Amino acid sequence: MKQFFTVLKFELMNYLKSKSYILTTCIISAILIIGLTLPTMIDFSNIFSKFGGSSDSASSFAVYDRGGVISNSDYFKSFFPEADFKLVSSEKEIEDLVSDDTIKAGFVINTPTSYTYLVKNSSMSDSNKSTFETALTKLYRDEILTSKGLDPVEIDALYSIPIESNVTILGKDSVKNFGYTYILIFFLYFLIIFYGQMIAVSVTTEKSNRAMEVLVTSTSSNSLIFGKVIATTIASVIQSGAILLSGILTYKLNSANWGGKLDMIFDIPLNVIAVFAVFGILGYLFYAFIFGSVGALVSKPEEVNSSAGTITFIYVAVFLAVMFGMTNNPESMLMKVLSYVPFSSCMAMFVRVSMGSVSAINIIISLAILIASTLLTGVFGAKIYRRGTLMYGNPVKLRNALKWLKKEKI
Repeated sequence: MKQFFTVLKFELMNYLKSKSYILTTCIISAILIIGLTLPTMIDFSNIFSKFGGSSDSASSFAVYDRGGVISNSDYFKSFFPEADFKLVSSEKEIEDLVSDDTIKAGFVINTPTSYTYLVKNSSMSDSNKSTFETALTKLYRDEILTSKGLDPVEIDALYSIPIESNVTILGKDSVKNFGYTYILIFFLYFLIIFYGQMIAVSVTTEKSNRAMEVLVTSTSSNSLIFGKVIATTIASVIQSGAILLSGILTYKLNSANWGGKLDMIFDIPLNVIAVFAVFGILGYLFYAFIFGSVGALVSKPEEVNSSAGTITFIYVAVFLAVMFGMTNNPESMLMKVLSYVPFSSCMAMFVRVSMGSVSAINIIISLAILIASTLLTGVFGAKIYRRGTLMYGNPVKLRNALKWLKKEKI
């Protein structure tokens, strides 16, 4: 145990004293704090009203009533409340006004059910055409109803009867919980990929130091790899915890000024945070031991990516499977299976707890499987680490390393 704590302390202090580690943590936390505090420091409504308002040309339209359908342009005010309409005497006049940017667009009414829309540049976000079409449709419908002795106002009232509804959610609100679940899954994904590669590169780099030969032969391999991996885990937990905590606390302090707009991201229940922390840390350890073993099987840092390709592919595949299950049905058979597989349970079980309904016994079973798998991976990883660290030359494939373990058992 003394050797383990010595390795743990040494590796952890290397991370905590690293300038890149400190700067990354501080910069990301500062960006979150400043960004989430902006609505408190700045009144955006005044800025938008001052600089974001539309110009005269952006809210001016012209109408040429070729078919004599409307009596005056005031009819369109209820559909375009912030726009100015004026009647013109020809289509050519509209074309000139649009070309000169005097007006935003123009409409030529050919018949009660036909019109031409004139605009200088068509935009994907242009809703003026559909709004004008709605206005023209209502005008034509009201005239037909009136001609048949019916009151258009009464007809509109029948179509506009409000229906009251109440929703009682007996389980989880998947729509509300989707935001923070999605972000936390992505956060865990990048955390494992980033630190996993870092562990593998660190182990490979150390192989070039001949002092490692003495260290490996004189120190327990379990102490070496467990100390390194757990030190990296503690460092990543401190870093990610500081970032997440700065974001959550800052939003809590400024939530009133946000008007609850980001509740779906930052309003995370404590039980969900606890499940994410437990399964996230165990899943991180599970993959970290594997990446550490891979790092011991190569001699050059540039060979890490190719050697870690298989485990990276598996991790990306289960991540995509979990994302697919989360967006479709968190309680599907796919998600239930993934929540018990060690490679995916750190993400899948968290999604089920956050967005679905899972019994405590199912969580305990999944947790027990993940703990056992992580310990076994750590023990096997230590054996591969001990043998691989003393090997140089061509990279050793992971499946060949597993054959070593099988032969040693025999």
